Amino acid sequence: MSGDHLDRDGIPLPTGPLDEASGGEVVDLRPAAARARRPALPAAELAISSYGEVAARVAAAGEPRWLIQGLWPADAYGVLAAQEKAGKTWAALDLAVSVACGRPWLDHFPCPTPGPVLLFLGEGGERATVRRIEAIAAAKGVDPDQLADRLRLCFRVPRLAAAGAGAELAAIEAELAAHPAALVVLDPLYLAAAGASGSNLYDMGAVLQAIQGVCQQAGCALLVVTHWNKTGDGRGADRISGAGPAAWARVICSVSVDHRASDDDGASKVLLGFELIGGEIADTRFRIRRRIHAEDPADLGSALSYSVEVLAGDDGQDLDPAAAGLSPSRQWVLAALQAGGDMQTVKQLGDRLAETGRPLKPRTIQTALGELEATGLAQGSEEGNGRARYWSPAAPDDGAGVGAGAP
Repeated sequence: MSGDHLDRDGIPLPTGPLDEASGGEVVDLRPAAARARRPALPAAELAISSYGEVAARVAAAGEPRWLIQGLWPADAYGVLAAQEKAGKTWAALDLAVSVACGRPWLDHFPCPTPGPVLLFLGEGGERATVRRIEAIAAAKGVDPDQLADRLRLCFRVPRLAAAGAGAELAAIEAELAAHPAALVVLDPLYLAAAGASGSNLYDMGAVLQAIQGVCQQAGCALLVVTHWNKTGDGRGADRISGAGPAAWARVICSVSVDHRASDDDGASKVLLGFELIGGEIADTRFRIRRRIHAEDPADLGSALSYSVEVLAGDDGQDLDPAAAGLSPSRQWVLAALQAGGDMQTVKQLGDRLAETGRPLKPRTIQTALGELEATGLAQGSEEGNGRARYWSPAAPDDGAGVGAGAP
């Protein structure tokens, strides 16, 4: 064969058009925008009812119930969105165990409508999931055997944007018919929505509405776990990745990492800020402290210790009356100063603030201390030779009425 019929790697060029009989594959190299769009799933039947019929159905359904008391209606669908490495799956598994056994979520918020839970988990794998569930169950005083038939797990998320999405939704519908659930967890969304445009509200809306419809028909709540965006822009719901989840959800739970540290024994400690909003709930914000420790950090099979605590609100009720007119950050610094007593460094105050769920930057603490000193609520040691100053609460004879080391 002459060189005119070879490509630059010496491979013979085709002498005619490719077809299926020749065993070749024709690949469309046109830009994606120029290709035909994937056929949409058939639209759900448009069931139109009179208001009287709708009101009668609502009345027949009985009183509405809570999945999480005050935070999540039992028939609601929504998202749990969090900063990277905030422990989204830990929070979702805590909720799954809580709902399955009727125990409080995060050891604080009652789950008054217990029932089985169906989980689709695309990350973590079987061994890691069992290890986490056992740790959460132990923290709640639940025998893992109680969960044997109350939790049903699939270690792949349904592909809701793929060509076979209809079959997968039908499989979920059949599962919920055979094994009714109070809650379905889908973790994470980016795997379930692979193939859809995350920036396209209409694409994402179609993906989410499909699984929502299945869960609503089955009478269960739906929790979709997703991520914050990488830009750092916005806060709360504004940080959720993609165009669809925040617009679609009836409840949005957004989680930030306020502080992260490790104990000397290797335990991981993290302070998280939770913000929940929704049309049927009051806007709610709270912080939790979560601690996770492996009995033997070198052994991936060793048991995990899990504990979580919802921290008291920042209402200032425990602060000194003299601080009533100060900004919250100044009040927090004063409270930490009074709790720690005399001769504290900025770092020590920063560690104490972080431990109480009120982390501040060193520069903010330093500025606050200077203002507290100017108002007679704190006193610093003499500066000299570049050494750090030590800070103490103002003594009673300083006129501030605050004793050193006062609680």
